[in-house]
Amino acid sequence: MEEKYYKCYNADAIMEFNPADRIKEQIERTDSIIRYLMELQRDVAPDYVEALIRRLLSEVKGYTVDTKSFSLKPFDKELSYLKQDELLTNLIIRYMAKNLALPEKSKIKSETAKFTNLNRAKAMEGLSYFRVKAFADILGKEEGIKLYSRILGFIVKEMNSTMKVNEDVTVKSRSGNAVKRWCKEGVGDFTFTFIDVDQILYRFDKCVTHEALKDYNDPDIAYIASCFIGDIDEFNEGNLIHLRRTQTLHHGNFCDELYWDTRVHTNPPVQPTLEFTKKLEKR
Repeated sequence: MEEKYYKCYNADAIMEFNPADRIKEQIERTDSIIRYLMELQRDVAPDYVEALIRRLLSEVKGYTVDTKSFSLKPFDKELSYLKQDELLTNLIIRYMAKNLALPEKSKIKSETAKFTNLNRAKAMEGLSYFRVKAFADILGKEEGIKLYSRILGFIVKEMNSTMKVNEDVTVKSRSGNAVKRWCKEGVGDFTFTFIDVDQILYRFDKCVTHEALKDYNDPDIAYIASCFIGDIDEFNEGNLIHLRRTQTLHHGNFCDELYWDTRVHTNPPVQPTLEFTKKLEKR
């Protein structure tokens, strides 16, 4: 079996993107959560919004940015609840800007700019963490996670409905593209081995997602807010290459990710043991 170790984690790796677009994406995701919450448990929605506002107020504290320089138009037509002048919208903008390390009181420009890998993760994964934490605040951790999980399933189905299946993708081609991107962006330290040509196993020893959330010392909520999206049934629906994990860095010393081609492995393959994954060489 081929094994190769990549020490690619780099918190300071530079990423270029439009901050306005990323902020809009997070406003849209928060709006979707509220929309599905209204459908599932309308009576809980006001408490949830208030809990999320409290969390974000505590996080942004005295930090301010020129929110007037940020416009949701015409994007706001796609939103159900979060309009330009809503307090929660304002807090999302400020939270994202603060964690992207935009200078205080600066304008949010709708143009490509440079950000560090870790700041991007702290902004996006951190906001996701507080969205889940707000459910735990009002319902308790177990019930909060249960409700969020239902909502996440609807969101993933919605995302998948607009995706096109690439019939040419293979485990090898997907892996090659992923490794290049992970190393360019400083995503993590990892090793992988091909179990066979249509099945590959990764072990992540360090990952920017975990690094961005570990200081909250709240592994259950951190996991649900980040990696869990890849572990729900809806994530694999419609995909030719499927993913399965049994452990992530939130709860262990490494993360194991198995990908397989469903056109070849019509029955899901057996997951290698954690002991097997642990012993993959670093070289």
